[in-house]
Amino acid sequence: MKITAIELDILESPYEYGMADDASDSRGPKYALLVRVRTDEGIVGIADCDSHPHVMKALIDAPRYLKAFSEGLKYAVIGENPFEYDKIWANMYQSAFYQGRRGAAIHAMSAIDIAIWDIIGKAAGQPVSVMLGARNHERIKAYASTLFRRTPEAMKEAVRKYRSLGYRAMKFGWGVVTEDPRRVVPLVAAARKEAGNDMDIMVDGMWTPDVKLAIQLVKELEQYGVFFVEEPLHSDNLEGYRKLSNAVNARIACGEQLGGLYEYKQLIAEADIDIIQPDVSRAGGLTETRKLVTMAEQAGKLIIPHAWTSDVLTAASLHLNAYQKHPLFQEFCTNDTPLSRDLVLEPLRLDADGYVAVPSGPGLGVALDEAAVRKYSVDALAVTV
Repeated sequence: MKITAIELDILESPYEYGMADDASDSRGPKYALLVRVRTDEGIVGIADCDSHPHVMKALIDAPRYLKAFSEGLKYAVIGENPFEYDKIWANMYQSAFYQGRRGAAIHAMSAIDIAIWDIIGKAAGQPVSVMLGARNHERIKAYASTLFRRTPEAMKEAVRKYRSLGYRAMKFGWGVVTEDPRRVVPLVAAARKEAGNDMDIMVDGMWTPDVKLAIQLVKELEQYGVFFVEEPLHSDNLEGYRKLSNAVNARIACGEQLGGLYEYKQLIAEADIDIIQPDVSRAGGLTETRKLVTMAEQAGKLIIPHAWTSDVLTAASLHLNAYQKHPLFQEFCTNDTPLSRDLVLEPLRLDADGYVAVPSGPGLGVALDEAAVRKYSVDALAVTV
């Protein structure tokens, strides 16, 4: 089997990013990128990439500048056997040498890699988690991933909403607490009061440069039993994360903005956080995050994948979670946008216990709703060499 082409679809939401009011969910990203990798046997792998679609398109389709040093990723992929995923990954990394192997380049590599694993599963007639080497779990506890509301009463209303939808865990992030981190404590206090003790609550996005303020706020949040505090500091402040982690009892989480094992190795060694949050579509795809699971286990760290876009990325994250021995949560985005749940024929759903089933069909186990893709597509490109 050989890879013959890469197809890219840039999708545009009719909504702007953000929340219409305190009763609503985020409208989600304005744009989305779908990647299809085609083979000479008619098997097509799909992926979603949580990065800037127009930048991803350029990285994949760029003409050759220097062979194997600076060229579009297509040159490292087309013509290769998808079962040689390690070889393809290494070749893509090398091909992006001069335009920056980490960051945006790894995002584009990640999307291609996910689609390749989808091909591998479909060719074998097995779910991706089985092809990764272990399907240890059939369902994963989901948490509603949403933005902070502006008032304590709106936070209580949000808790009631997610509980009624079947969630047993929720994460509030960004918004007003990024504008003023000190607002986080009364908002979380209101959420805990409404939730009682039978729901997990997580906090995201204070993102302050002030380490001592972060320590103070996390200590105050501990009284409300938060399961973890995500990105209370800027992601590059590794020394700050170490100081914070050593000063508090709450679990500290970080990692959605990193790419590749080198950056995660540095995060583990220097920041000493508790929970690593790779986004499969940014961190290097399933090839790299599969290795990260082993690295994290050996370091005594936990992994909770970040997943904020469509059900295609959520499905890939579920397979990574199923591969883990001790997964904790599946981030389940509550975005009110057609680019989230509408892109697949059978959207992922919570069960009565607040869990999401790991797709059991071949490959990722989700199929694109081509009518929805066509409806929102603003730019489609077939990439060949």
